[in-house]
Amino acid sequence: MGYLRELPAIGRDIGSVLLLIGTATLVPIIVGCFFQEWYALPWMASSTFAMLGLGGLLHMLPKNTKPPRASLSISATAVIWALVGFLGCFPFIFAGMPLIDAAFESMSAWTGTGFSIATNIESWPKTILLWRSLMQWIGGLGIVAFTLTVASKSGLVTQNLYRSEGGSESFMPSVIATAFQMWKIYLILTLIAIVAILLTGLSLWDAVNVAFCAIATGGMTIYAAGITHFNNFALEMVLIPIMLAGALPFRLYYVVYVSRSFREILYDRILHLMVGMYLFVAAVLIVELFTAGMPLMDTLRESLFMAGSVVSSTGFQNTTFAGWGLAPILFLSIFLMIEGAQGSTSGGIKLNRLQVMLEALGWWFRKTLQSPKAVVPMRHDGKPIYGKEGETLIAKSLLMILLFVLLMLGTLIVFLHDPYFSENLAHTIYDLCSCIGNNGSSTGVVGPMMPDYAKVVMFFIMWIARLEIIPVLILIWGILRGFDTQKKSERRD
Repeated sequence: MGYLRELPAIGRDIGSVLLLIGTATLVPIIVGCFFQEWYALPWMASSTFAMLGLGGLLHMLPKNTKPPRASLSISATAVIWALVGFLGCFPFIFAGMPLIDAAFESMSAWTGTGFSIATNIESWPKTILLWRSLMQWIGGLGIVAFTLTVASKSGLVTQNLYRSEGGSESFMPSVIATAFQMWKIYLILTLIAIVAILLTGLSLWDAVNVAFCAIATGGMTIYAAGITHFNNFALEMVLIPIMLAGALPFRLYYVVYVSRSFREILYDRILHLMVGMYLFVAAVLIVELFTAGMPLMDTLRESLFMAGSVVSSTGFQNTTFAGWGLAPILFLSIFLMIEGAQGSTSGGIKLNRLQVMLEALGWWFRKTLQSPKAVVPMRHDGKPIYGKEGETLIAKSLLMILLFVLLMLGTLIVFLHDPYFSENLAHTIYDLCSCIGNNGSSTGVVGPMMPDYAKVVMFFIMWIARLEIIPVLILIWGILRGFDTQKKSERRD
């Protein structure tokens, strides 16, 4: 049987996810009723009906008699994200956005990228604005993780679906238990963020929306000017630890909860790496901007905040990059590709893979300096790894880094054929790295005036990068293999 003929085997599972995400769309509808925005409810209900309708049809497919192959389950994750990313755009269309712009806005929200090309967002009803924030919040930990938490008995091929969702990390024996604990932690962090933001003087409505976007490292806000709309220094400083908290592995919070002690996480190498990277980026920006003539207080404000936004993958920005030279912009572009840790809400290559490469570099030096006959194990997280296990770990990390770099370079080469992008190379590189890292901060290249073909390309890049490339490659390989298998079968017949 060809690969394509096996796709109905996962259709029921995809339907389950769409039904539950469709149910989640009722939250902004309820809020719309509270604010008496009756005219906006049909807009919001368009996505509700689309997801529930398609989900219901798929759920009527025959139940799996045996688990589908692993590659098919992984492909299902890519299909789920593509469908949800598109079906979530309908309220934006009714709010006045063209289809391509609305699809871009939807995928940007779901993937936590945070780019926005909306031009009249202040005129949108609160119903649609909350939907946009909620998309980031749910997408922050993952659509599949959300589904597993709500419906642990849905019959989903849990292990393959969950682990193929970019950034997912199991710290309990069951992936369902892991997803449940992550969402408990996520809710607590969100509530803490809301309270902290309220203390800076924001209204409850603004605080909830900003908290959703900050802890999810999404970066969209309900104002066209973004965070600068508030002109609130206290808010910006409070957001720095909130953004970094969303970029840390949720495993650390679980360890604190179980052990009732901060002692163990204080020795965690990912935490050290993130704090070190934040301080390094902030220090370089301070030197660069101050020596370029920016006033000291503006330098500190922009450097500290932008370092946190970039390192965490959030994408909030308190600057228009006016007065920034090429050097700091290109410097930040590097870190836009790395972002936070696995098992967090961040996108990008992930700190864990950078950690492996740094450990591999140290291992290589130790092997070079010692006797050729000496057995020098690689050390990962302070523990020795013998045999081919270390080489496999390095190869996997290096492969993922290479795929991200190739994705960036390939897209850049395509875009540079267009004067819109080639006229300002540094800004184009920054925004493209921001797209691939699911960050969302922008120098202005990404915007409503961007060519439509580029919006389509970035729609797919955000989707591919959020899933860390491999599930999409497996989906494409499976479809091509399915067509090839069908052609061979037809020739035999």
